[in-house]
Amino acid sequence: MPDETSESETPDTLLPEVPVAAPVAAEPARAIWTVTPPISLWCPAEWSAHLDAVAPGLLRPDAHGPLAEATGTRAARDGWSLLVASRRGRLHAHRGDHREDAGQLLLFDHGWCAAVADGAGSATYSRLGAAIATHVATHTVREALQHGHADTAQPALLGRALEDGATAANRALRDFAAKCGLALRDLRTTLLVAAHHGGRIGLLQVGDGASAWLNADGTVSQPLSGAITEFSGEVAHFLPDDGAIEHLVQSLVIRDAAPCAALILATDGVEDPWYPFTRHAGPLYTQLLHGVNDAVSAGGVTSSHHAPVLSAPDPVHALIEWLAFEKRGENDDRTLCVIRQDGVTWAP
Repeated sequence: MPDETSESETPDTLLPEVPVAAPVAAEPARAIWTVTPPISLWCPAEWSAHLDAVAPGLLRPDAHGPLAEATGTRAARDGWSLLVASRRGRLHAHRGDHREDAGQLLLFDHGWCAAVADGAGSATYSRLGAAIATHVATHTVREALQHGHADTAQPALLGRALEDGATAANRALRDFAAKCGLALRDLRTTLLVAAHHGGRIGLLQVGDGASAWLNADGTVSQPLSGAITEFSGEVAHFLPDDGAIEHLVQSLVIRDAAPCAALILATDGVEDPWYPFTRHAGPLYTQLLHGVNDAVSAGGVTSSHHAPVLSAPDPVHALIEWLAFEKRGENDDRTLCVIRQDGVTWAP
């Protein structure tokens, strides 16, 4: 009987196997960020008098306008150039929340002082805590050193002024909480302060954030380590909590200013994308000084602002724009203070 299978009719079992491509996973959609003005007042109207009592001059008429998004200032004194800017993070802007970071710098006879602070995200009015802390600390340091230039031979003078600033900031936060019926935890904030006087620079810190000291020999060091727990990013102490002022005062470091080419103070919104900060503070400073040559920089940080910041016609605006850099998962408020000594070059 003839075979019913012809040469052109190959049984299914003999068909060649065709590999099936694995399904391609779709990339997650990029977040669409909006910029929404804060819905509530920066400081409730009924607390304005209390705020002015503990931090005179802090509450300005424009506090509820463009300052909600970003602010900054620059200054120069006795061979030093100072620049600070603070920008609302994308997450806060998307939600219509206030910026919780703060930055401040002040000049005085033969010296300067600067501070940055990051209000705790879990604290209802941490924006007020950060602003009060930086304002009171810098103004107190300035008052303590304003008339002390003739006594520069005393190294302890700068240290005492910084301790006075820390104590005054803590006291102001506690007074404000009492006046407004707030719990201390409602005002929680970190604080990082630096001051120059008599050829020395002093620093102190409580909470996270970072400082970087760039030496004339091209090296970088981190004079302060903050106060975090064994778990990265978990802050152990905030002002004005019990015990925080002791940690703030005990952190005091004083160095000879002569070899300092630049000093950087940053909240964790800048520190975290550039972590570890000691390693990446050099490339960060190089970007600010010379501009970004490549859209991709250290640690996966990308920037749309490629021009130099420190030599820009408007350095404040340029720094605010630079602070809009991107890194996946990093959307916090960002505050950065850059202090340079004229004539001292940093060359890694």
